[in-house]
Amino acid sequence: VPKNIPPASKQAKILEYMRNTMQVFTLKELEKILQTVASINPMQTKDYLQALQDENLIRVEKIGSGNWYWSFTSDAKKNRDKLMRNLQAEQNRLTELIALTERGTNEEIERRRTDVEEAVTPSDIKEENSNINPSDSYLQIHEALMSESEILDKDLACYGESDPTTIAHKVEEATRSKESALLWTENIEALAGFLAARVSDRTQLAEVMQAACGEEYIIGEGLLEL
Repeated sequence: VPKNIPPASKQAKILEYMRNTMQVFTLKELEKILQTVASINPMQTKDYLQALQDENLIRVEKIGSGNWYWSFTSDAKKNRDKLMRNLQAEQNRLTELIALTERGTNEEIERRRTDVEEAVTPSDIKEENSNINPSDSYLQIHEALMSESEILDKDLACYGESDPTTIAHKVEEATRSKESALLWTENIEALAGFLAARVSDRTQLAEVMQAACGEEYIIGEGLLEL
């Protein structure tokens, strides 16, 4: 590995190595490994790890007398699957809401247009006063329609969260979040197998697993079922 590597590149190499190996490391192990992987002086290893931790790119938990470091592309497969299902349900709900809103808006516009046309017509005006000029009659119709148009514009502005354009934007955001979630992968079984071979203390092993999986892992029971 070249010696003169920018700090950002070294961080990227650390992250790539930890994610590819899918293992849990002690600080002493990383001081040796990263000297070869990213040309990092052992005295600087902790600083680089702290920087990655500050950016939430790696996980660090104090187990026993020392810290354990790891970086998986997901903390738990079940969390990812749950997120995907929630995003899919939200996308379906927003898509249905768009259709209902568009249909309701079109129906309301058509209803109001019909009401205006039925309420104000040239023949109606002529019957009220036969001396009114035809052009004046149409002018009154135009004014009535313009007034109704302003009311419609105000009503449409009040739709707010139900506006089709706004909802469509939310659907796009939900879709992007779903696609991002699909990129996350996880291998909790590999973690358990790896730690079982290195940690003889079952209690310590369970603590590491809980630190990696969070609330999805219960000591003595394992991963929660959805």
